[in-house]
Amino acid sequence: MPEKSVPIEERRPTIEVLRAEKDVAGLIDALGSDDGLTRQRAALALGDLAGAEAVAPLIRALGDPLTAVREAAADSLALLGPPAVGPLVELIESPEASGKYEERTVTVIGAGGRTWELETRQDLRRVYAAAILGEIGDPAAVKPLVRALRDAGDDLRYQAAGAVAKFGSGAVEPLTAVLADPDPDTRIVAAGVLGDTGDAGAVEPLVGALRDGNADVRGAAGGALIRLGGAAVEPLIAATKDADRNVRLYAAGALKYIGDPRAIEPLQDLARSGDAEEKSVAEDAIERIRTVRRGMPAPTSR
Repeated sequence: MPEKSVPIEERRPTIEVLRAEKDVAGLIDALGSDDGLTRQRAALALGDLAGAEAVAPLIRALGDPLTAVREAAADSLALLGPPAVGPLVELIESPEASGKYEERTVTVIGAGGRTWELETRQDLRRVYAAAILGEIGDPAAVKPLVRALRDAGDDLRYQAAGAVAKFGSGAVEPLTAVLADPDPDTRIVAAGVLGDTGDAGAVEPLVGALRDGNADVRGAAGGALIRLGGAAVEPLIAATKDADRNVRLYAAGALKYIGDPRAIEPLQDLARSGDAEEKSVAEDAIERIRTVRRGMPAPTSR
């Protein structure tokens, strides 16, 4: 009696077997499976077992139609670390670089056995690349990520901003240079990210940005200084005496929300010496600081 044939899928090694045998080539091959769960588990296993040879297949998987597979590939690339940095930087620096990771069609199987053929998407790879570089934390990625703040794609700019902020002091200098960019939208993003670094070195360039000719840039710089908190108090106190009226106003506004009592006396000086608007902003700031010090709810903004 002839042996019953076994379906090809059942004869293929499972991900558990491939992982146990440290069969990297088999796991890379499994990234091309028609089954999404198989692709996801293969991607996760490669992060634990593989090295540089898995970088390109995992980058290709960043364009997978299934979010779970993309996330697994991203996690594994972050685990691989240094070998992934160069290719990921190339992705965010050049939209065409994604073409190196040839496109393919993946069949997604849904309820009732229905199938859809979906092409992988190049734009996703660049967005994921920025986020992964932030997780890896290699200093070589800082300047490329800062340059990505000027990218035409909103999603890439957003991810690059979050990634750059994770580098802290290492990002301050390149971000400071972007505060001179001719595009105000780019300057706004740079100011915001400087505040997100949490580094005291960002205070001085942000105080300088309070002189920007664009009100939205000045507002972003003021908001960033508030987030820097105590490190910004003394420079902001000095800024209440700046020759530029905009600087004085935004400094008083930032001191209001930081809430440090050291600012009360300088704000009183501003209220006495400034024009009507400066007096109003300074007095409002003083009232809020004193209210918070007494443990009462802060008054709402006027």
